[in-house]
Amino acid sequence: MQKESNTAIFNFQKEDEDLIETLSNFLDKNAQRIYDFFEMTPKEKVVINIIPNKKEYDNFIRETRRLDADYCVPRWMIGTCQDGVITYLSLNDFKNTSHSFDGDKCCEALDYYKKTILHEYVHYVNECFNKAHNCQDTEKYLQEGIATYLSGQYDDKLLSLNATKEQLLNEDEYFYDDYYLITKYLVNNYDKSLVLEAFKNKEQARKLLIDNLFDQVQNLYKH
Repeated sequence: MQKESNTAIFNFQKEDEDLIETLSNFLDKNAQRIYDFFEMTPKEKVVINIIPNKKEYDNFIRETRRLDADYCVPRWMIGTCQDGVITYLSLNDFKNTSHSFDGDKCCEALDYYKKTILHEYVHYVNECFNKAHNCQDTEKYLQEGIATYLSGQYDDKLLSLNATKEQLLNEDEYFYDDYYLITKYLVNNYDKSLVLEAFKNKEQARKLLIDNLFDQVQNLYKH
């Protein structure tokens, strides 16, 4: 099935029809805020493919990333954005992931799900930003940090900075809490033009983290 909203084109199975209605309304409500951060005007609608089960989603990851057939996709991995397309696991099969939830937690699970879809939408707009400015991919700590920040995923969490500078700059590791804290501080305390320049230039983003950001945030959020 397919549904087109103001901001997205959803492809999904019949059993996710009610879920898509909720998602499309949430995305339409929040999309402009994401574009405003990147100082861009919406153009094309993002394509969002909802995969019905984790097995099928894992196969998709193996195929698109050219991984071995026996590669074990992590249980926490439920969504991705690549080349203007968001691919996401249905909430109805979270029972087969590390995000499984009890029946009395449905409202909390749906809220989490909406925010994680918005997280991927931030990646989509970030991709559009990079293309518009003809620049390389955004440095990882900023790319993931702005997605967690603008999606509101961590708004109610008490976090501390645990990763080292070296870990934050390692492309093969993931420290979402730390990315969030670093990026939140950057957005709230630096001039907007400098922030966007860091998104355009990986070398500048790395230098900013090493010379200033890390120490400033560490002083606020020591573990």
